[in-house]
Amino acid sequence: MKKVKKERDIKEYKLSEAIKRVKAESKTKFDASIELHINLNIDPVKQGIRFSVDLPHGTGKTKKIAVLSSGKVNGADVTLDESSLSGIDSGKIKPNVDFEVFIAEPKFMPLLAKYAKVLGPAGVMPNPKNGTVTEDVNTAVEQFKKGKVEIKTEKLASLIHTIVGKVSFEDKALEENFKEIVNTLKQNKPAKADPLWIKSMYLTSSMGPSVKVAIED
Repeated sequence: MKKVKKERDIKEYKLSEAIKRVKAESKTKFDASIELHINLNIDPVKQGIRFSVDLPHGTGKTKKIAVLSSGKVNGADVTLDESSLSGIDSGKIKPNVDFEVFIAEPKFMPLLAKYAKVLGPAGVMPNPKNGTVTEDVNTAVEQFKKGKVEIKTEKLASLIHTIVGKVSFEDKALEENFKEIVNTLKQNKPAKADPLWIKSMYLTSSMGPSVKVAIED
């Protein structure tokens, strides 16, 4: 019977080495995304994490953005108003298909309560914690288009999955994006989290093998 390798027995690589391995082992014909997967030692229900971070080099992918604003917003892919919101309920406007980020002005949040049952499970309900509820919708759209990403744990698991960049990125750019995510994560450490609350981190390309990254202080 083949012995299953335990997570602690998997070889760890310094960040620079891990990035080189992930890029070398990406065999796709397209420019694959490089993903970061973080396993945390927290209670996902009581200590859930959610914040946004501006990646210095973006993700290499432009997200579709929907807005609910009182004025014109440059760069928005979907512009909603009180009458068109019903399209979310009817399925005419589909989260994660027609838009991946939803930004709204605070005064419109009471209107969105009706659609929380659709927007919430899809992970696109506007929230002040990640910068998607704001008076300055234009700036928020610009930031998300440039590379602002939302970092959050899964609803029932202490796991974070996010994009660090593309295989075509320079190694240094990927390192800087990675460090920006991890440093900001540490700044958002739950108050009662264990000192060793970051259990493991892995980098992988879209269709490549995972590489374990050594956790540095």
